Amino acid sequence: MKRLILLVAIVFCAGTLSAQEDAKAKSILEKVNETTQAFESIKASFTYIMENKEEDIRDENKGDILLKGNKYQLILPLLGLEVYSNGSTVWTYMKDANEVSIAEFDDEMNEMMDPSKIFTIYEEGFTYQFVEEKTSNGKAAYVIDLFPEDEEMEYSKMRIEIEKARMLVSKATMIGREGSNYIVQVDKFTTNSPVSEDSFTFRPEKYPDIEVIDLR
Repeated sequence: MKRLILLVAIVFCAGTLSAQEDAKAKSILEKVNETTQAFESIKASFTYIMENKEEDIRDENKGDILLKGNKYQLILPLLGLEVYSNGSTVWTYMKDANEVSIAEFDDEMNEMMDPSKIFTIYEEGFTYQFVEEKTSNGKAAYVIDLFPEDEEMEYSKMRIEIEKARMLVSKATMIGREGSNYIVQVDKFTTNSPVSEDSFTFRPEKYPDIEVIDLR
């Protein structure tokens, strides 16, 4: 779950990353920032993939995300997982167990999804490098690598692809040290759609016999 939150945050909120060592990467990310921050809301469908080629494993799941400021809704139907945050509270609902966990927004994992906070995490924990321009799914794209400074991290780098025409992140890949890679690929991207504030709040009372685990 934490890997997914991190990758989704990179794809949809990575525009204000501050490149520490690479002027070209910094210039590109600043343009992505300008584009992303102009949106009132972001709605997207994505594919989340875990693969290990050595063990011939490939797990693929579809998901949807809705973002407005520091509020979000993340849905993974095949996993039966739903996550809601209104900017102060986070609800994590597991459909199969009919169970919801409620937590404050200010823990480390949930801050990753806050566009106002995620970037300071990366500024102090990563270096960045422009890799190349390439064609991805028929579209011109920039490729930038993010390297964690902490060598004990379970991944060696994260690679992001940025669609050149729209200056939006279209893909993020976490390269694991143990051979497993985790990927978020954007399938559909919609901006500035009207969004109800109720979209970011989970209502346990609507679910009969639900188990509520309040961690606040």
